[in-house]
Amino acid sequence: LGRPGRFVTGSFKALRFLRKTKADILHFHDPELLFVALIMRMAGRNVIFDMHENLPLEILTKGYIPKIFRVSLSKMVRLLQRFILRYMDVIFAEESYVKYFSSVKRKEVILNFPMAALVTGAVPEKRPDFTLGYMGYVNTERGALITLKAIQTLRTNNIPVRAVFIGPCAKEVTGARIYKEAVKEGWAEFTGRMNPRDGWAVMAQCHVGCAILQKSPNFIESYPTKLFEYMLLELPIIVSDFPLYRSIIEDAKCGIPVAPDSEEEIRNAVTWLKEHPHEAGIMGHCGKKTAIAKYNWESEYGKLIAFYGKILQ
Repeated sequence: LGRPGRFVTGSFKALRFLRKTKADILHFHDPELLFVALIMRMAGRNVIFDMHENLPLEILTKGYIPKIFRVSLSKMVRLLQRFILRYMDVIFAEESYVKYFSSVKRKEVILNFPMAALVTGAVPEKRPDFTLGYMGYVNTERGALITLKAIQTLRTNNIPVRAVFIGPCAKEVTGARIYKEAVKEGWAEFTGRMNPRDGWAVMAQCHVGCAILQKSPNFIESYPTKLFEYMLLELPIIVSDFPLYRSIIEDAKCGIPVAPDSEEEIRNAVTWLKEHPHEAGIMGHCGKKTAIAKYNWESEYGKLIAFYGKILQ
């Protein structure tokens, strides 16, 4: 059917289901169901739209959309979102989203932090070789290729470093020469998609967590959930040097910010953490302590329940 066909059939299926449900509140997350949410709101139902992504900004970097159409399509989607969301209650998963939707009457910012109780657990033994870990979608925008290049250079200089990438891989990565070399030589492991608990268990065996996201508009102002997961796993972190990310790292004293397009800075950060295991351990401990105190779902859950209560009054 293709993307448009799936959109239409999925919307009709959702409408059929929602017309039958007796739920007090319909809580939507998928931007493709925004029109369904509007129809249900017009039918008198309590509707929340939960915005987890800034879709207009994402459109600007979507490879499958021809560049000539991206700006105009992004503006059109922004206007459409503003029109539809003024008629319903909205949860924003990022503080940075609020400024685009001043017309929304009732809203709440509920940050998408991980559940500490699920992420933390028994600490497994670390891998024998110094290993960088990444968990999420493995693509160029999220730093996969530049991380591989940095590791390859370190290994060429007789610094034994390895990497584990947990998550589905984009074709731009699996088709790259460095990916094939890394797999063939055995210094990088690509697990594919894993359920979160198994993925966290693999991450906990690593020595460093990486969140080297590139300078995409949607990343710069948005919290990367993986950053807080790494903190809860007591990993020191190498992270993009965006102001928002840097403020977290400096507050928690749990990692090293780097220019995401600088292979040299990534190499230097990896080398320092490898050569200073005691300091790296302190970073991991500080990160976990801060995440448990400030950056976990338990701190946001009460806001969600209170928001539900306001709607049902």
